[in-house]
Amino acid sequence: MEHMALMALVLLRPELYGESRSALPDAPVVDDGRAPRPPRLASARTWLATALHRAAWTLEPESRTI
Repeated sequence: MEHMALMALVLLRPELYGESRSALPDAPVVDDGRAPRPPRLASARTWLATALHRAAWTLEPESRTI
């Protein structure tokens, strides 16, 4: 177990110590797969989430305090 750290250092590749390639001006842009939502859909989703939370809070039993 004492030599595990040394072995890990030997196995590390030199590329890990290089500078980050994603911060360079010519770095490729990767699409994360999320498409922008239309404002009407986002608004409806917000309204529905608020309504469901309020319904849940109404149905939730009172919390007991000691």
